[in-house]
Amino acid sequence: MKKKIWLIPIIVIGLILVFLIGSVGFLTIKGYGVSQGRYLEAKDGQPLFILDNSPIEMSNRTDKDLFGKLDNGDKILVIHDGILESYPGRTGVYGIFKLSDGTTADIPQEVLNQLIELGWLETETEE
Repeated sequence: MKKKIWLIPIIVIGLILVFLIGSVGFLTIKGYGVSQGRYLEAKDGQPLFILDNSPIEMSNRTDKDLFGKLDNGDKILVIHDGILESYPGRTGVYGIFKLSDGTTADIPQEVLNQLIELGWLETETEE
């Protein structure tokens, strides 16, 4: 009887993993990217995504408020279009999942300094 009790959670976990792997595969085939990084709002309200020490300007491709509940430094998972090679980069966003809270201290100081120099951020960013 104990073997049957443990079988149900294993099956459920297996199905969840198959669903997640299938979802990422489907998004990749359709041309979408899935990336993890940090959220940052520019001084004009423009949402930015810090990916591998590179800022990426995000534009909402949905009817939903994707950025309203995010704070600077929050760790996020982003479903997006391809990333344009400009500085900062640009991409269209279809979904955002907040993974954990954060602050601007979680964003590399080099990136913050570059964005301040370009006029995207004030000298002191809010946390």
